[in-house]
Amino acid sequence: MAPRLGIQELIGHKLIDQDGHSVGKIGQVYRDDQTQEPTWVTVHTGMFGHQESFVPLVGAEVTEQDLRVPFSKKMIKDSPRFETGGHLSPEQEAQLYEHYGVRPKVPGPRGDVEGVAEQERAQQKEETSMTVSEERARIGVERTESGHARVHKTVEREEFEQDVPVRREELRIEREPVTGEEQAAATDRIGEQDQEITLHEERAVVGKEEVPVERVRISKEEVTDTERVKGELRKEHLEVEEEEEEGP
Repeated sequence: MAPRLGIQELIGHKLIDQDGHSVGKIGQVYRDDQTQEPTWVTVHTGMFGHQESFVPLVGAEVTEQDLRVPFSKKMIKDSPRFETGGHLSPEQEAQLYEHYGVRPKVPGPRGDVEGVAEQERAQQKEETSMTVSEERARIGVERTESGHARVHKTVEREEFEQDVPVRREELRIEREPVTGEEQAAATDRIGEQDQEITLHEERAVVGKEEVPVERVRISKEEVTDTERVKGELRKEHLEVEEEEEEGP
């Protein structure tokens, strides 16, 4: 594994945002006037890298060849613009810290820039730190097709029977004798004679008509159920073991 670069050697290398995206190349390193600790770097942004943005080194981590900071690319590009090449005033630093939502001189994770600077100055005090991480579940839902419904109307035939009253005409014959004056006045002579009577009757007839009897509305609605999800998350733990030195 290649050794980590020192803070000054990072100039010209990539600055990586919190999501692993390259923001641009590091342009300058700014140190505190009193402690000489590195506190800011500038990164070339904008079209063709003609602009420089200030990025605090709070929580920054030096990788093998690049510098990773806990800020998004958009936040870095939207940071307040100040002229580079000189000193940052306390007011300018306050604006920048407020934009990034951090406070100065907050200890960073293992391999941070402040630790690298201390090693460069070869101070006698030695310390180390380690970042403990854990996985967190991101649970969401996705919408998929679960089926199709088709509505089809068919025609069924149904037999029916019904009694219907009908009327008809029948002949009724009545006979009565002719007597007295009626016989004297009669002019009929013996011979053939025809008369016609029309008889009528009713018959049941069936007519059909289409009549709407029911309206059916079909729609869909959302029903909320509960599904149990299971998974496995990893979590890191630290174990510290002290080794006792053997006496002479």
